[in-house]
Amino acid sequence: MQNTRQRRLSAAHGADWFRLTRHDEPEPADPPTPAPEADPAPDPADPDPEGADQLGDKGKQALDRMKAEKAEARRAAAAEKKRADDLARKVAEFEDRDKTELDKATDKAQRLAEQAAKATKRAVLAEVKAAAAAFADPEDAAAFLDLKSYANDDGEIDTESITADLEALLERKPHLRRPAPEVPRPPAPKPDPGQGARPEAPATDFRTASRADLEAELSKAVPGFRLRA
Repeated sequence: MQNTRQRRLSAAHGADWFRLTRHDEPEPADPPTPAPEADPAPDPADPDPEGADQLGDKGKQALDRMKAEKAEARRAAAAEKKRADDLARKVAEFEDRDKTELDKATDKAQRLAEQAAKATKRAVLAEVKAAAAAFADPEDAAAFLDLKSYANDDGEIDTESITADLEALLERKPHLRRPAPEVPRPPAPKPDPGQGARPEAPATDFRTASRADLEAELSKAVPGFRLRA
C-alpha cells in the first residue's frame, strides 16, 4: 500500500500536477526537451593502432570509445583556444581604448602644463617689473634676466633672487638706471610793495617853498649855498 502511494506521488511530480498558475495567464507550454549532445565523430586522421583489425567486438568498441574521447578532448581544447583568443582580443580592445584615453589625458596634461608655465612667466614678469623701480624702463630689466630661473616646479617665485639680480644688473649696466630727479629751484619771492622803490617827492615849488626848503634844494646843486638875509 505504501509503495503504491509513493509511485502515485512520483507520477504526480513527474506529470507536474502541482504547478500553480494565474487564471488570467495562458497555459504555459512545456519546455522542449534538449537533444542529447552527440558524441564527437572520430577523427579520420587518427589511424587505428596496429593490430586493430585483429580485435574482437569488445576491443573494437573500446577502441572507438578511446578515439571518441580523443576527439572530444580536441574539441574541448579548440573551444578553450577560441575562448582564449576572444579574451585576448577583448583585452587588446580594452588596451587600445585605454591607450586612447591615456593619450587624451596626456594631451590634456600637456596643455595644462603649458598654461601653468605661461601663467608663472607672467607672474615672474610682474615681480621683476615691481622690483625694477630703479630702472629707467622696467622692460629692460626683464630683457636681461632669465625669467624661468626664478620659479620652481610648484610655481613658487624667488623674489629675493630677483632683487639681487636686478641690483647686480644695475652695477654692470649703470646706464639702465633711472636718472635722479632734478631738485626743483625754489620760486622767486614776489616783490613786497612795502620794500620796493617809492615814488619820488614832487619838485619844490620855489614860489611857495619856505626859506629852509629853498636853501636845501639849492644846496644840492651848489653845496654850501645860503640865501642872503
